[in-house]
Amino acid sequence: MRTGWMLLGWLALSGSALADGERYQALPLAGAEGSKGGARAFILDTRDGHVWIWSENELITAPDGRRRYGAGFIYQGKLRPGSQPGEMIEQQVK
Repeated sequence: MRTGWMLLGWLALSGSALADGERYQALPLAGAEGSKGGARAFILDTRDGHVWIWSENELITAPDGRRRYGAGFIYQGKLRPGSQPGEMIEQQVK
């Protein structure tokens, strides 16, 4: 089952990535390798600024309400570029 969710996630992210070359960048998160919680990665959409965290051991709630641990993507939001290094960017209110 875990492989199915991972495949679905990678397919969702890779459709545009094939056309855009290197649109999505993934970086391993520090301390995640070999930790008790499993591997984690930071995934950035370099074109639109969307950010996800992929976790090998995430708490997932199934449609029937049962909870289990498995691989999952967590959407973190959208980044916007600043105009200079170190600039404080205020949170946008929708």
